[in-house]
Order: sequence, then structure tokens, then C-alpha cells
Amino acid sequence: MKLYRKLLLFTLAAALLPLTAVGFAVLAGAERALLARIGAEQAATARGAAEQVGRDLEVLFDGVEGVVHSWRPGELSPEELRALPLLLCRQSRYLHAVALVDAGGRPVVPPFASTETAPLEDRPAVSAAGMAAFLAAIPREEAIQRQGSLLLTPAYQGPEGRPQVVLARSLPGRGGAPWVVGALVGLEGLQARVEAAAGSAGAAAVLDPDERLVVGSPGLVLEPEDRAEAQRLRAGPPGGGSYRGSGATTFQAAWASVPGSTGWGVFLRLPAAQALAEVARMRRNVLGTSFVSLAALFFLGWVFVRRITRGLARIDRAARELGGGNMAVRLPESGRDEVAEVSRTFNRMGAELQQARAKLERWNEELRAEVEARTRELKEAQAQLLESQKLAAIGQLGAGVAHEINNPLTGILGQAQLLLERKGQADPEAASLRRIEDLARRSREITQNLLRFSQQRAEPDFQRLELNGVVREALTLAEGQIRDAGVSMEVSLGEDVPPVRGDAGHLSQVLLHLLSNARAACAGRQGARITVSTSAVEGQACLEVKDTGKGIPPDVLPRIFEPFFTTKEVWSNVGLGLSVSFRIVSEHGGRFRVDSRPGEGSTFRVLLPPHRAAV
Repeated sequence: MKLYRKLLLFTLAAALLPLTAVGFAVLAGAERALLARIGAEQAATARGAAEQVGRDLEVLFDGVEGVVHSWRPGELSPEELRALPLLLCRQSRYLHAVALVDAGGRPVVPPFASTETAPLEDRPAVSAAGMAAFLAAIPREEAIQRQGSLLLTPAYQGPEGRPQVVLARSLPGRGGAPWVVGALVGLEGLQARVEAAAGSAGAAAVLDPDERLVVGSPGLVLEPEDRAEAQRLRAGPPGGGSYRGSGATTFQAAWASVPGSTGWGVFLRLPAAQALAEVARMRRNVLGTSFVSLAALFFLGWVFVRRITRGLARIDRAARELGGGNMAVRLPESGRDEVAEVSRTFNRMGAELQQARAKLERWNEELRAEVEARTRELKEAQAQLLESQKLAAIGQLGAGVAHEINNPLTGILGQAQLLLERKGQADPEAASLRRIEDLARRSREITQNLLRFSQQRAEPDFQRLELNGVVREALTLAEGQIRDAGVSMEVSLGEDVPPVRGDAGHLSQVLLHLLSNARAACAGRQGARITVSTSAVEGQACLEVKDTGKGIPPDVLPRIFEPFFTTKEVWSNVGLGLSVSFRIVSEHGGRFRVDSRPGEGSTFRVLLPPHRAAV
């Protein structure tokens, strides 16, 4: 083989092949990363849609159960019986028709439905064929067997072309005969949620426990491969995966179970080719560029490489020195022949390599500095953890001190009360004794609150609580510090606040964190004021802490619940107060609402769901 061919092959192997390999490796990594990101987004979308569907069903079931549970149809007059279907139908916009039938399927009273001649609010009309299909779908025997339980039938397509299911529940009728109430539930709302979850590129469906379609994207047909994948995802951990569907089409799928007892789940799928369209286009571009480069190299090699006959030894020595690490080696560039051109190219390459080495060394130095900075941050975090452990130890010590102080306080209180009984109210020393009694009671109350606060458990102990009581106990620990800081404080506890299900210690910790942040925001401001109030908002218990402090900038507001994020000038509490409070409120099923204006103050509202007695 001639020399110029060897040089040409070497050039191809040294330049084009590594570049192509790296390009395809990068594309493969991009494809994996893109699939992972799409899978995570699909899983998040499926979870969100499942939670929304679960909330809709929960509201529907609770509304139906709440009305039907109180019915005593066997004790009502015929006029009252005829009003029952309309009463139940008005409980939810998802209910299109309601019927009360006996064990043989005969209507006890005329069924009620939204019809074209008598439409009900914004609900679609039910045709005569649709009503007949509804009455036939009521599971009378099963409802009678499962006395007092709500039953949900599999979804079916009504004569009007709408997806729907039937709710049924047995009731004691006249003479002890069992009656069954059935409700026709339209799934248009769930259909809209599924279409929103699917987006413009994929498909989404709600499946029942037998992998049958409840609602889905328009035109969606589930093949056996789709049902098998949904079943596999249902049985596995939450998330998604890829599978091969019918027609050798590969899909990226995700699954999320709908909360509740229905056994439904949300199934999303997206063709992998559609998800990876951008990566495929990049791969085609790389291939095209590689072929163009290959043709160009062959042409240049045929034109120039054959003419290289001299100076190869000098170039070889320079290349060896460059390979040995001598980036300063250079070749003479005199002349206009091929060797001179190669020498100039070699010199440029050496300069670029020298620059690249300098850049790499600079990057290494920056990386080392970054590692050192992260190491310092880790050490600081460890130090903060030690401080947290110290605080925990102090809390335990506080509990012990509270126990020890309680005993002499009890003695002081008892002695003061005995002296009051002996001396009588007219004695000159009675006022001092009453003062001693009041202060002892106050001290005992403070130590008891301190003891309760120090005995908080790591896991919440949910109980029925009065939110006003939790606020009063927490204020006994923080009110003095706020007054000492020169900040006025107002407390307004509403009388209509519903009881909540929660842990008193954890909710006290949330209020103390909010008061601490409010006090820090008000520090140094004239006329600063903190307002603590409770009320009922949208049927929930609301705790509001409002201050007239410095406020929160708009660019900082989205990050206030991030762990270790703080805007305090003195970094004293490691930025965990609001993140811990957010976690506690989330564990209680509540949520935060924050309003703030720089220079005017901030308002933090905690909304907690009311306590519901077990049925």
C-alpha cells in the first residue's frame, strides 16, 4: 500500500471515526436522558390526573353517600318519595339520572333524569333509550347482598355515545322489603381531565381493575399489549416504562392508581419514535456530516497527501515530542510546499493543544475550588446538624427542668392558698398572697407548656384538636419574646373555627416558626406589628400570621419553602423553618397561602381540612 493511502486511512481513523463515535455516544446518552425525562414527566402527569380523578370521585361518592345514608324511604309519604330522586340528582353535576327500584327492578317512584324537555342545570339530556339502559344496568342483587355499601358498575357507552357508570346502594323499603337506589354518573368531566393529561402527542385512559377502558383519549383503542403493560405497571412500583405494542410500535408508558376504593388507574402512553424525533433528526445530521467529511477527506487526501515525500522524519520527531508532553515544540514554516503546509498545520495544532491544556488545567483548578467550597458547605451543614442535636438535648434538659420546677411551684401554690384561707380576704397580706398564687399558677402553666412542647414526637399523633387551643398554648412560649423585641402583637381567635385532625405539638411548631420569621422581619422597624388570627375559610380551619415587616421580594418568594434557603441577614436557623412547616402542614393534608409586598409586610395562611368522624 502506498504511503499516501496509509496517511489517508490514518487521517480517517484519527479524526473522523472518533468524532463519529463520540457523536453517537452523545446521542445515545441524550436519548436515554430524554426517555428518562419523558418518563418522569409522564409519571408526574399520571399522578396529577389520578389525584384529580380521585378527588372528583371522592366528592361524588361522599355527596351520594351523605344523602342516601339519611334516607328512610319506607317511612315517607308518596309525595316525599317522588322527591327523593330529584334531591339526589341535584347533589352533583356528574349525576344525570336517579331511580329508586324494588328487588325486581320495578321503579318505586318515577325516575328522575335531565331530559331535553326538562334539562337540569348544565347536564346533558338522557334519552328514553339511555334511561332504559340505565335501569337495566342497576346491580340490584349485588347491592342487596352488600347492604349499605355503594357499588360502582363497570363503565359502558350509553346510547347517546357518552361514557358512564352506575352507582347503586340498597335501602330498607316498606314492610322490610329491600329497595335499591341507582344513580347514572356521566364521565364527561373525567374525559376532559384525561384529554388534558394526554396533551397533543400521546394518549391517556382511565382503566378499571380488569384493565377495561373507563374513559380515554378520542379514538383510543386498547390492544392486548396495552392492557398487559397497564397490568404490569399496576402490579409494580409507581412510575412507567417502555413496551412494544401492536404493529411493532414502541411506546413509553406511565401508570398511576386513582386514590380510593374503585381500583381505577390512569394509563398514559406516548410513541417512542415521536418522543425521540429530535434525537433521530440529530442522528441523521451526524451521519450526513460524517459522510460529507469522509468525502472531503478522500478528496483532500488525493490532492495533497500524495505529494508529501520529505520532512517526514522531522515531523515524526516533533510529533513524538508533542506526544511526550512538550506542547511548545514547533516546526519551521519556510517554503510553500506540502511539508511547509503540514508544518504550519502542526504548529497551529500544537498551539491549540497548548491552549486546550491550559484550559483543562484552569478547569481542574476551578473544579478543585468548587470541591473545596462544597466540602466547606458540607462541614457547615454537619455543624448545623450538631447544633440541632444540641437543641434536642436542650429540649430534653428543658423537660427535666420543667418537671423539677413544677414540684416546688405546686408547693408554693398550695401554701399560698392555705395562707389565704387562714388570713381571710380582709387581711392586709391577702393581696400579696393572691399575687403569689397568680404568679405561681402562671409559672406552672408556662412549665407545663414547655414540657408538652419538649415532648413532641418525631411522627405526628393525629387527634381531634381545637385550633384555637393549639394557638393559645404556642403563644405562651413566643409572646414574651415578641414583646421583648419591641413588636406589638394582636390575637384574634374566631369562634366558628372547625376542629381539625392533627398533632398539637407539630402544629405549635409551625406557628412558632411563622412567629419567629415574622419577628425577624419586623426587627428594627418602627410601629411593627404581628397579627395572629384564626377563622373558617372555604369550610377549612385557617391560621393566619400577618406582619408589617420588610416583606419578601417577588424573585425570592417561589423559593421560601426550599430547605436551607433563607433571606435572614444573620443565618441562625439554617433555613429549615418554613420547609419543616411545609412538610408538617402537608402531612396534615393542608396547604400554605403566602402574600407579601416588599416594604409592607407578609401574610402566611395555613389552611387545614376539618376533622371528619369515622363512619
